[in-house]
Amino acid sequence: MTILLVSTIRRHIPYTEPSGFLYTIDLKQERILRRCHIIEPAFREVDNNPRGGLRGSRGIALHENQLALANASAIYRYDPQWNLLGVITHPSCAAIHDIIFQDNKLWVTSARNDVLMQFDLNGNLLRHHYLRDRTPALEALDWKPRLLLRSEQIRQGKTDFRDPRTHDLETFDAAHVNSVSILPNGDVLVSMGLVLTTKFATLLKWKKKLIDMGLWSSLLAANRRVRDGLGLRKNVHSDLVLQPAKGRSAIVRIQPDGSQSVCLTLSEITVPSHSLLLLPDEKSVYLNTTAGEVVHFEPYTGEVLSSTKVTEGFLRGVKALNKDTLILGSKGELLTFDIPTRRVLGTMRLSDDPNESVYDIQFLPEHYSLPPLSLEKHFEDLAGYKAEAMVRYGYQLQSTDGIIAP
Repeated sequence: MTILLVSTIRRHIPYTEPSGFLYTIDLKQERILRRCHIIEPAFREVDNNPRGGLRGSRGIALHENQLALANASAIYRYDPQWNLLGVITHPSCAAIHDIIFQDNKLWVTSARNDVLMQFDLNGNLLRHHYLRDRTPALEALDWKPRLLLRSEQIRQGKTDFRDPRTHDLETFDAAHVNSVSILPNGDVLVSMGLVLTTKFATLLKWKKKLIDMGLWSSLLAANRRVRDGLGLRKNVHSDLVLQPAKGRSAIVRIQPDGSQSVCLTLSEITVPSHSLLLLPDEKSVYLNTTAGEVVHFEPYTGEVLSSTKVTEGFLRGVKALNKDTLILGSKGELLTFDIPTRRVLGTMRLSDDPNESVYDIQFLPEHYSLPPLSLEKHFEDLAGYKAEAMVRYGYQLQSTDGIIAP
């Protein structure tokens, strides 16, 4: 039996509603065994990003007898019976996307500020890579972003990026660090999902201003009238008829000594690319979400072996069933993709909610029980308060008897 855990995110919904779920799926029978409410982060009510922001259930990672599950601000570690082992969180780590274990350490992508971080299981920050630092990789990309954070500021958490009121998103997120993979030789591949040009960054700043002024909805309504009048097909990733600026995606390879080089770049990008995955044969895949393509490549040389369009939906989330077969997330569906023939073999509808899309996909080991119906209530029963209230305790996990886990 193949049981999957699938995390999802819901967009364009009020902060009073669940922003995502964790599904448990019997893949062979194409049956949803459970859908549970995730733990919501603090500050959703002050985040005005209707598409992403603080919403959703994020990366899932497994190591021996523990499972790590992220939301935008923290990673929760569980044992096979879903007992809470601990919480990993840090002021410099926010808009968490993908996570991955490397032995007893956890790599975490912090998309809010272009940082890749590594923690031990007690939540101590061991190392980090600021993807804006001047390196040969940035020189190869001809990208010269402003250096906004010093290493000491990142380590000490001088700015709490978990709170969107402390900083300007459009200033600090210029590469959208969103996925990570570990190669057998110890090298780390990290996805810079959307490397912004100056023009693209300016566009995002204007969009934020229009949202704050309450004018963005009117602009989109006018845009829809133009699109319908011209008989143009809707772009599923953008409400605009024309995309006035485009960026790039880049995969950077980081060696154990910290040296960096560019492995792969994608051009003509309008939404971040996602989901790096090392395959059983030591090749890799990367999802070009803009084009709906699976990019199959050699991770040591960057050679693209194939690039296959599989969907018009929002392509994100990938897991290898075996050496030839992938499970992909495409908005509210799961796709089964055959690598040798480059064909979609089947689809499974996960949700009919037009605002819900797959985030990450992971196997649930056989010795794990089903998750509780609500991870949020599970946390509240344990701690005596909602998880979003952890901010009042300095993000230390409390109970009526004191701190119960790091």
